[in-house]
Amino acid sequence: MKIRKKAFDTTLASISRLVPMNYDPQNGALNDIHQRLMRGRGEFERATTKCMDAVIRMSAMDLTLETSASVIEQVNTSTVSAVEMISGAADSTAKIASEVTKAHENLTATILEVSGESGHIMEDIRNCENELTAISGLSANAISTAQGMKNDLYGLLEVIENMTKVVDAINAISSQTNLLALNASIEAARAGDAGKGFSVVAEEIRTLAEETKNLTKRMGTFVNAVQDASRKSSDSVDTTVAELEHINENIQNVWKITGNNRKGMDQINDSVSSLAAVSEEISSSMFELDNQMQHVSDECQRLHGNAESLTESSRSISELVEPSKAIEKHLEESTKIMGAMAQDAFYMLDNQVLLNCLNSAVDAHRNWLNTLREMADSGALKVLQTDCTKCGLGHFYYAFKPVHPQIAGIWKELEGKHKTFHSYGTEMISAIQSGRSGDLQRIYEKAETCSQELISDFQTMIRIIEALSGENVRIFE
Repeated sequence: MKIRKKAFDTTLASISRLVPMNYDPQNGALNDIHQRLMRGRGEFERATTKCMDAVIRMSAMDLTLETSASVIEQVNTSTVSAVEMISGAADSTAKIASEVTKAHENLTATILEVSGESGHIMEDIRNCENELTAISGLSANAISTAQGMKNDLYGLLEVIENMTKVVDAINAISSQTNLLALNASIEAARAGDAGKGFSVVAEEIRTLAEETKNLTKRMGTFVNAVQDASRKSSDSVDTTVAELEHINENIQNVWKITGNNRKGMDQINDSVSSLAAVSEEISSSMFELDNQMQHVSDECQRLHGNAESLTESSRSISELVEPSKAIEKHLEESTKIMGAMAQDAFYMLDNQVLLNCLNSAVDAHRNWLNTLREMADSGALKVLQTDCTKCGLGHFYYAFKPVHPQIAGIWKELEGKHKTFHSYGTEMISAIQSGRSGDLQRIYEKAETCSQELISDFQTMIRIIEALSGENVRIFE
């Protein structure tokens, strides 16, 4: 009887602690209860694991939905702002295009007017060239005629010079005649009556000589006057020839200038023709611009419609987050209930559950830190969990508590480090949103140091749990 009671007590103790035992055939019902409880605890572990996985996934999905809704809202706001800006720019461009079109029409009219005026100017320039050519010919003839007059005046001066010499000779003869007449009068007076007739002749000769002298004197005055006039005329002719030559040079210069003006007007005509062609292209471009602006206006209207649809989508996503959060909350409550149940031996979790959680936490924190580094490098926001209670470790940490002394102390100290680690995510987001790019690398470096401490604690607990599992020691008991 004692043996039977001892075997019964051993079986009962194994059932109460729900540890493996040797099944005694005499304890058939108890053996069956133990097996059912062991299977139930295994199922409870699987249910707990799946519930934990579900709540972690729900937290990740909620974060993604919230972030996506926020991003969509920002994109929508930017899109609406851009559409309004583009629409305003399109309206302004349309008005400017209308003004440009009017100005271009005026420009076209001006170009045509300039083209007509340039044609008239070209005709005037050609007429001017013809007139200058005729004037240049007349000037050359005048120079030639003046040169002939100059030569004739030189001949006249020579004739006058000869006349002066003749007058001087006549004057000399007249003086000699007058002297002879005087001598004849004297001799006639000596002869007395016999010389009276000769005296009369001598007087007549003297009178003729005096008249000749007076006449030659007047003739000399006239010749001198003619000579002075001839010299003045010669000087005037010289001056006229010089002036005519100067005028001819000026005419030639004007002719050259007129020729250059004609060439310039030819270039202006070419430019006006090119400008007319460009004006034609501008007209075509303005027509195309008007069509494009109409297309832009239509697209803006379509974008307005898309923006409204995007707003509805953002609102739908935001509404979707609420039931998702409710599910997540129910799952969190379920995991806490399971955590409380796990303190009972019948529902106690296996060490491997915490090992799996810690190994996943090592990978998750490294991935989280990599995302933080990408944000620090790029200065761009990314999906990042900043709530330490919503990550995989956080869900497990606040639902299940290992009680073994070697683990409990390290487990308790995780909370502060874990909160600090996630706070760097909040700090990084704030720095990016406020444009404090100089702080990003410093925040990442602090998070990296904290992560190293956390991962070191994870790895320490993993080694301890593996050692305790080898000794069949349960950390939740």
